Amino acid sequence: MKTKIGFKETLEWYEQNAKTYAQKIADKPDLFLLERFIKKLPVEGKILDAGSAGGRDCKIFAQNGFQPTGIDAVKALVEEAKTKNPDIDFIHGNFTSLPFKDNSFDGIWANASLLHLENIEDMKKSLSEFFRVLKKSGIAHISVKKQLGKEKTSNVAQEYSSDFDRFFRWFTKDELIQLIEEAGFKIVQFDDDYTPKDGRKNIKWLAALAKKV
Repeated sequence: MKTKIGFKETLEWYEQNAKTYAQKIADKPDLFLLERFIKKLPVEGKILDAGSAGGRDCKIFAQNGFQPTGIDAVKALVEEAKTKNPDIDFIHGNFTSLPFKDNSFDGIWANASLLHLENIEDMKKSLSEFFRVLKKSGIAHISVKKQLGKEKTSNVAQEYSSDFDRFFRWFTKDELIQLIEEAGFKIVQFDDDYTPKDGRKNIKWLAALAKKV
């Protein structure tokens, strides 16, 4: 009988494969979504990269004059990010209880990170925490995988995970919008059928820009 993979087992895989995973995604930033996000932020604004992995996107933010801080639930990825980017702050932590003061950031970048959460309650807590630490009129970028079939969760293997079945939660457009708005945000831009330039055509993404009002 095949072992069920959940959030815990997925994090354990990242811990054991942090260096390899960081290397595989190092040259694959989504520049379209990154540029769309930073255009909404003030010059030299403070950005929280929620799910910073090996620090790839934080490095891009810093190169564009912003002040990024990365947070990731995988300690080994945090250490990998620190090694590659010694001038950027990276913290090991949980999205559901962020170790930051209220109104700390101008932007939050949660790109393909909330989709590993195993239940909706943790998703709600995470979005609530994003709202809390974001400054008024701050912008949050939130992207998750779009639900195309009947299943809400599944274990999926792909190139990035060396054929390990990571846990994913899928979202519908209406579901994600409702979760974001219930956290207090106002949707300012929403793509409900997004495919990254170099992404797999059979995977669609929901990508939202939301404002703290």
